[in-house]
Amino acid sequence: MSKVVFRNYDKIAVRQLLKEVGKERYECALKDQGIEQKPLGMDGFFVEFEVDTKDINLYYKYPSKVTLFIMPVLGYWGIPSKNWEIDRKEEH
Repeated sequence: MSKVVFRNYDKIAVRQLLKEVGKERYECALKDQGIEQKPLGMDGFFVEFEVDTKDINLYYKYPSKVTLFIMPVLGYWGIPSKNWEIDRKEEH
């Protein structure tokens, strides 16, 4: 079964959001999630809005197709306002 989500892959907007989050908060989020191999580039980052829960989260998709949750970003000013794409996400 899948659910509807909106995703934003805009590198410029995600870069601004990461700047707002800050290095310390970002690195703490990686540590909290147990992510040992830090993302190396901007290509895999995306922001996802979950329609049913209204959560807005930051994710990273590695070239190996593994997608990892990094942190919730609801409440940050840098959340993108344009270039959202509708998608379906498989529920686990």
